[in-house]
Amino acid sequence: MPNGQYTQRQRESLKLWIELIRYSGKLEQIIDDKLRQNFGQNISRFDVLSQLEREQENGLSVGELAGRLIASKGNITGLLDRMQKDGLLTKVAKEEDRRSYIINLSDKGRDLFNQMADNNATWIEEALQSIDLEHMQDFTQFLSKARTSLK
Repeated sequence: MPNGQYTQRQRESLKLWIELIRYSGKLEQIIDDKLRQNFGQNISRFDVLSQLEREQENGLSVGELAGRLIASKGNITGLLDRMQKDGLLTKVAKEEDRRSYIINLSDKGRDLFNQMADNNATWIEEALQSIDLEHMQDFTQFLSKARTSLK
C-alpha cells in the first residue's frame, strides 16, 4: 500500500468506489447476457437505441450520441455502421456538412428497442429485488448528489 497512511475517510471512500465499480460491472454483465440471449443484441446496441429513442424528432449527430452513451464508447462509427446494415437506424448527411450525419431510429429499431426496454425494466427490478423501495430511493438520491458534486 503506497505510504499506508490513509485516513479512515480515504479508506472508506476507496471501498465505496470499488464496490460501486464491481456492482455496476456485474449488473451491466447480467443485462448484456440477457440482451444477447433474448434478442441477439448487446448492451452497447441497447444503449444506442435508447439514446436515439429519446431524440426521435431530431436525431443525434455521431458526436452527440457518443457523449451520451453509458456503455462502451469504443468504435462508435463501426457500431453504427453495423446497426444501420441490420436496419436498426438511419444515417442522413447534414445539409450544411455532408461529412456529418444525423442518426435516427428506423421503425425496426424502434420496435426492437421497445421490446428490449420492457424486458430490461423487469430484469433490473429482479436484479434489485433484495433492496426495498425506500432504500432504493435513498440510494438513488445519494448517488445523484454524489455525481453532481463531481462536476
